[in-house]
Amino acid sequence: MSMQAIISGGGIGGLATAAALARRGWDVTVYESRPELRVSGSGIYLWSNGLAALSEIGAYERSMRNAFLPEGIEQRDHAGEVLVPALLPPGLRVVAISRSELHAGLESAARAAGARIVTGAEVVEADTDGTLTFANGDRARADLAIGCDGVWSPVRRALGLEQVHQRAEEGALRTIVQATQDELPPAARGKCVEIWNGTRRLLITPINAREIYLALTCREDDDAARDTRVLPCWREAFPDWAFLLDRIAHGSVLWNVYTVVRCKRWSAGHACVLGDAAHAQPPNLGQGGGMAMQNGLALAAYMDRVKDRRDIPEALGAWEAATRPLTEECQRWSCLWGELANLPNAVRPRIVRGVFSEPWVLSKVTVASASTPIRATDWQPAAAR
Repeated sequence: MSMQAIISGGGIGGLATAAALARRGWDVTVYESRPELRVSGSGIYLWSNGLAALSEIGAYERSMRNAFLPEGIEQRDHAGEVLVPALLPPGLRVVAISRSELHAGLESAARAAGARIVTGAEVVEADTDGTLTFANGDRARADLAIGCDGVWSPVRRALGLEQVHQRAEEGALRTIVQATQDELPPAARGKCVEIWNGTRRLLITPINAREIYLALTCREDDDAARDTRVLPCWREAFPDWAFLLDRIAHGSVLWNVYTVVRCKRWSAGHACVLGDAAHAQPPNLGQGGGMAMQNGLALAAYMDRVKDRRDIPEALGAWEAATRPLTEECQRWSCLWGELANLPNAVRPRIVRGVFSEPWVLSKVTVASASTPIRATDWQPAAAR
């Protein structure tokens, strides 16, 4: 009889983990609280590690159907001067796509692998024996319960795993506008562009042939900049890009404050947390989704070695030991990158250029992107050694 897993959360981490486990013969059910699987209108970066994970779980082709393949991410200062050209470090790839396309690819892969997806099922509690409890009082129990339920994870709370849950100083307005490459200035075509001005920055990310994802980042206490009406202060700070800002549709903008989550541990008994529920980080390195998929794939690799449910707690400990150091290093440097917004305009260019010219620092900000996801392991439970 197949081992069983139940997953709270039908987002990126939940669906990727479901696909990875189901492809290894596990019986998997995903419970999503909303009436249907859907995502907000925004884009996402996928670096080499995330792309490798997508390929391994069978979601690559569908997810990449309309993807934008940039030369890289160009860094510019407040005057529009290029600080760092859009060149990728050797061996790295990056793709920009809409979250809806990624979600569709992951859902398709999970279903194709045999995972079941149940919507309208809100998980409110979890137990170390592998039980999830729903808002209507129903319960489900499996060999393994996984919380992929976001920064406010009920599973993490119920298991007592939380160590740090901190609101960052920054957040972002996010939206998608209609624009083609031909409508961009020639020097901005074929790439993504990040422009810094004071404590505000603008990230311009084409996600397909006709749409551009805009992220307008600022401090949470910057009341004018965080207004979802996108006030004139943004056009004043980034006048060269006013033509894109003017295309933002009324009511299409979402504001989110970044969150940092750290746990005392990622598991308890037959239950664990993954993705933002375990290690939420600011999106400065574009690794939130990538690390969730990568860690979900690794979890499946360790669970593939389990033949007796009594060995699951040991396997979860081995999985965490193998994946947590890289995850927390990525989280640490993502937080540090955000601190550049607090530097004066006159100082920031030297620091940004220094990051990309100093090999050791560059290795830190690309530590996750350059990593190889764990697809298989020779680990064995103690009883089998």
